[in-house]
Amino acid sequence: MLYSYTARSQQSCARSPLLSDTRTVSQNALDDALPNVTVSLSFDTLDGPVTIYRDEYGIPHVKATTVHDAFFGQGFATAQDRLFQMDHDRRWAYGRWAELAGESAVEQDVLMRKFQLRRSVERDYGAINAETRAMFEAYAEGVNGFIETTEALPVEYAILGESPEAWTAKDCLAVFKARHVLMGHMEAKLWRAKTVAALGAERAAELMPQYEKGGLLIVPPGAEYLGDNYDVLGGYVSGAEHVDGMADADSGSNNWAVHGSRTTSGKPLLAGDPHRPIETPSVYYQNHISCDEFDGMGLSFPGCPGFPHFGHNARVAWCVTHAAADYQDLYIESFRGGSSLHYEHKGSWKHAETHAEVIQVRGAEAVEVEVTTTHHGPIVVGEPSSGRAIAFKYTATDGPNMGLEALLMQLCSSSVDEMDAAMRGWVDPCNNYVFGDVEGDIAYLTRGKVPIRSMANAWLPVPGWTGEHEWEGFIPFEEMPRIRNPENGFIVTANNKQVDDDYPYYISVQYATEHRARRIYDRLAEMPNATVEDMGDVHAERVSIPALAYLKLLPGVEPADERSAEAQRVLLRWDGKMDVDAAAPAIFSAFRYHLDDTILRHLLGPLADYALSAGGRGAPHHVSLLKAHLVRMAETDDASWLPSGATWKSLNAEALGNAVEYLTDRIGNDMNEWTWGKIHQTNRPHWLSNAYSWAAELEGPAMPLGGDGDTPLAASYSHSDPFGIAGSSVARYIYDLSDWDNSRWIVPFGASGHPASAHFSDQSVHMGGRRFHPYDYSWIQIGVVRRS
Repeated sequence: MLYSYTARSQQSCARSPLLSDTRTVSQNALDDALPNVTVSLSFDTLDGPVTIYRDEYGIPHVKATTVHDAFFGQGFATAQDRLFQMDHDRRWAYGRWAELAGESAVEQDVLMRKFQLRRSVERDYGAINAETRAMFEAYAEGVNGFIETTEALPVEYAILGESPEAWTAKDCLAVFKARHVLMGHMEAKLWRAKTVAALGAERAAELMPQYEKGGLLIVPPGAEYLGDNYDVLGGYVSGAEHVDGMADADSGSNNWAVHGSRTTSGKPLLAGDPHRPIETPSVYYQNHISCDEFDGMGLSFPGCPGFPHFGHNARVAWCVTHAAADYQDLYIESFRGGSSLHYEHKGSWKHAETHAEVIQVRGAEAVEVEVTTTHHGPIVVGEPSSGRAIAFKYTATDGPNMGLEALLMQLCSSSVDEMDAAMRGWVDPCNNYVFGDVEGDIAYLTRGKVPIRSMANAWLPVPGWTGEHEWEGFIPFEEMPRIRNPENGFIVTANNKQVDDDYPYYISVQYATEHRARRIYDRLAEMPNATVEDMGDVHAERVSIPALAYLKLLPGVEPADERSAEAQRVLLRWDGKMDVDAAAPAIFSAFRYHLDDTILRHLLGPLADYALSAGGRGAPHHVSLLKAHLVRMAETDDASWLPSGATWKSLNAEALGNAVEYLTDRIGNDMNEWTWGKIHQTNRPHWLSNAYSWAAELEGPAMPLGGDGDTPLAASYSHSDPFGIAGSSVARYIYDLSDWDNSRWIVPFGASGHPASAHFSDQSVHMGGRRFHPYDYSWIQIGVVRRS
């Protein structure tokens, strides 16, 4: 499919709404939204011919000669498949989503306006180098090339009677920021402030489990955590007086690399999967771009060029997990009014910058937002007029951020040395960066900027007026945790702790449990001659460590009735594998849910309802840590957190009975029908689902999945919505550095965001079945170049 382009004037694409909020979307409307992917066009901005080939899954392969044309092609192809998703992320970043979604989006838009991402984008764009600006500009030209020439727009525009605005180079920065601004520790610090205010510093500290002793570390591979953890109580006590009165104002991955000394081919294997909320279409976009300078393939964020997190070129491959690093701080500011707003800092009063912004709301009155900024950052919680409010300081928005200059350097790197050097300027998010090259080296780096400051900042919002909690630079790049070709022959990261406490800098107090990392590590340790197929088996690893722990306790439980006894027998015959078609995983999950619910409500008291129903990364992450700690307490028969008079045996018996009742009500009396897949299915909302009932018709198919949040085959659910999958693998990949064409990958739905496309959900059946799709990288394999 040849695309040779000439500029045309932009067409008017606005249309009248096709339907009301309650009518169905017609098939004709869906069909009319499909773009023409066989058309031949020309644009005078191109340096030469650009060809976009689409493989059997609709994945685009862009072949160009120059760097400019490669990114033009990437922008064009992405807009063909994902234009409305790109528009959503741009509006989300700028606090403009209510213009399409109405009042349901106002609260979100208010927060995003307060983050002031547009302002930081303007600053970043002025600071990045010319090569990076040219990359963004070429990508934007490609997006606009599609908008200007297409006769078919995504169906959402037709339904809403809207049309897309032109894409700008700055928008590429904005969508990347929007996808990461809520991945830091801001919400965790607000949640801790709430627990201190409600429960007191001592009780809040007791309920803050830290990384477990003996938990798996990343560096060096196989090392276990032996440190003493941080002084939680001290941090809570010192900050408690300042958070009083402020408390009521209100994602995970796996990856691993195996050295050639442990593979059949003698060359490295890299694999992994990012975990994010499931959405329609998926957050990541599979594509391939090639020119004389590079030949890269991987997963990109629609709206942003390159392959920031997952990809490879002809010589190196890279992948990430979230490092759980702490790079967001909250400062309680002390304000005074008068003719203008001022805030206190080190005994003097500084002028606070304020301005008003207006949010346009579809179908409702506009909303005015007052935005206030101090030298710490924008005010995101509270009102300055009350005298106290919280400012948000974040590496990605605090001063010029040139981190995305790394995107082009990644694509042009030829060795792990060059890859490591390319990450020197990376800012956000902080990642566990795992990479390898075709010469046989594998490496790990904690990439990103981590500020150096007082430990008080780690726990709670800190007073901004004292000057005692300012940032004092960043951890030097040369001293970031890293390793090259470890002796054991492989590297594993799964949001677990990077290093022991002898590391001289503070990175974080909050990590995922070791469960996923431990299962992956143990599986790889058993593979002296690993293959791509073996990596697929690791992806499919679904043995639950918590399940194995609780199963050891079940023989001592006295069931309340025969139905509970039957459920107990099913569990006692089980091997702990969270298989989609088995009943035991459903019984165990319902048992654990009710056990956790009883204990957590006792522990959290007045905060329980909020904690168990909240979204985001604050209370939910804390709840997951508490659940993991309960597993360890159950194993040692530690009853110190149990309600008065309760024992593990009594609570286990009660939870088992509640599980049987729950599954009977939900599925029926036949226990053989209680398969995990019947209750463990993906929630896959469209971005407009909260606003319009018809948006449900644009969602991808529900997928029953095995695994859960504690297994490498990840499919987690929130406590407030058992057992609908809230977060899961949003891509799986295996890179074979001995033969790129022997690599594998898959995403939850498909390449296209158009519901009428054959490639809207053609990968779903294999995603649920733990299978992978072939990975066509070489132009011979794609079919462009004939074999000799």
